[in-house]
Amino acid sequence: MNIERELRHKQFKTEFQKAHINILYSASCLSAKATAVLKPYNLSWQQFNIMRILKGIHPKPATIKQLTLRMIDKMSNAS
Repeated sequence: MNIERELRHKQFKTEFQKAHINILYSASCLSAKATAVLKPYNLSWQQFNIMRILKGIHPKPATIKQLTLRMIDKMSNAS
């Protein structure tokens, strides 16, 4: 993948800026693909993440605090 071609951007100011934009673009692509995979199950990726955490903790009980600490999206509501 060529980030300049994908974003139709001629040149970035620095290599750091190019890498930063590339990471954000890649994260967006992965998020869109995950959303598409989870759509038939009517799940968001945040809900899937909670289920993944619960599976890893099973059979022990989990508190909201434990779930919140292990969540990828810290802005999401664990409850």
